[in-house]
Amino acid sequence: MASVKVILYEHKTLSDDSHPILISIIQDKKRKTMSLGYSATKNQWNYDKNLPSKKHPNFSLLSMKIKRVKADIQGIILDLDNKGRHYTAEDVLKAYNNNSTDMTFKEYCEKLIKDMEQSGKRGNAIVYNSALSSFLDFAQKKSYSISDIDYETVKRYQNFLERKVREFKKMKITKKLTGNGISFYMRTLRAIINKAIKDGLMDERQYPFKNITIKSEKTRKRAVDKSVIKALEDMDASENNLQLYKDLFLFSFYNRGMNFVDISFLKAGNIQNGRITYTRQKTRQQFSIKITDKAREILSRYNDLSDADSYIFPIINRKGNEYQDYRNAMRLMNKKLKIISEILNLEAPLTTYVSRHSWATIAKRSGVATSVISEGLGHTTEEVTQIYLDSFENDILDAANDIITG
Repeated sequence: MASVKVILYEHKTLSDDSHPILISIIQDKKRKTMSLGYSATKNQWNYDKNLPSKKHPNFSLLSMKIKRVKADIQGIILDLDNKGRHYTAEDVLKAYNNNSTDMTFKEYCEKLIKDMEQSGKRGNAIVYNSALSSFLDFAQKKSYSISDIDYETVKRYQNFLERKVREFKKMKITKKLTGNGISFYMRTLRAIINKAIKDGLMDERQYPFKNITIKSEKTRKRAVDKSVIKALEDMDASENNLQLYKDLFLFSFYNRGMNFVDISFLKAGNIQNGRITYTRQKTRQQFSIKITDKAREILSRYNDLSDADSYIFPIINRKGNEYQDYRNAMRLMNKKLKIISEILNLEAPLTTYVSRHSWATIAKRSGVATSVISEGLGHTTEEVTQIYLDSFENDILDAANDIITG
């Protein structure tokens, strides 16, 4: 069990000849100290009790504060000991600092968002910012601390989102929220709470999602079959300024459904020895893909590969605004794909996601094992890949049932 002591740190002398008052935490023979923000001279200190003496001008208040801080830290140590896990003096100090700082939910989310932006995880930052805006819409003027996010609060927030969906269906609001939108916000809130527990801002025994069910609706089928890919390949895109967007969609399909963000940041230096080697932006996984003849033809249209630091496609143009360029391009890409879909008379419009889902579905229909498809997409589990393939499986089963029962 860790020990807590209060000390007058005589190794440091302040301008008024006083010394800082520190809290010392010792665990496994390692010490961590924390300043209380107060000081005392030697004749203002009771060395027997390790507290200020009555000669200190703030004797009563300071003595109470020291006892309270010491008791709080001892309580944290007791909780850590009861959990039976190994911990360090630094863990104790971190838990105290987190607990003593009454951080609001908004402040904590903003801290997470800032950390994500600084570490280059801009997509995650956008997701968390969207979830924060939704929760603040629910909270109105009330300020929630992390510890306020209990089961009842989460349930009321879920009901608030469900009312939004019902209101949309009655056309009483203009901003669309779907069942999967609820799932998005609830899963993000759950992720924030999990981080807060990990950071010591909430006791895991307070976990508010224990009896909360997060439902997802089955999304509209995103994949297209090989006939659509062939029609797109044969399409004359010289009119309507559609060639780039046709090429980007097909380039993604030719390269295992490469994500649009990865295509946007692809540089000539990523092309070596007949392969595309890159790090996926979302997961930081390494990929190496053999360049097919069709992919090579597209590459040659946009970059001669002489400058290793040049971007392959004309998407990112402004230094310092790379991510914004990518986001703007993705929005324009989906608009252009909608025009292409109308030209090809497709039932559902193509999007940047469709190429990825289509690669997976066509691979499955061609007899490729799910495990191989999962590896190609960079999924951590086959369960994630199966989400891509569920609608395809139903199509096959429906067709088989028609044959059997027809």
